[in-house]
Amino acid sequence: MFDLDESSLALACMTDALFCSDVESGAALTITQVARAISEALRVHRDWNGLTRAVRTAFANEPAEAACREEWCRRVAERALNWADIALDCGDSLV
Repeated sequence: MFDLDESSLALACMTDALFCSDVESGAALTITQVARAISEALRVHRDWNGLTRAVRTAFANEPAEAACREEWCRRVAERALNWADIALDCGDSLV
């Protein structure tokens, strides 16, 4: 067993939140749009556990579609984590 470091945990949480958000896969998002999507998904699903349950349900119902969406969400989350310090609300596209 290994411990997740903070950046791995943040990436997983952001990926789940983006997965559960209303943003369309493949959209070019700004850092502000990513932050809003994450906040809204957390509000709708109440907490991180609610997001995890929604992701699990999506994989159970439509595994191929869920896998594609999760891959895209992970890429967006990775870019957001890398750009967060330098692209704060600059309008730069993350995808």
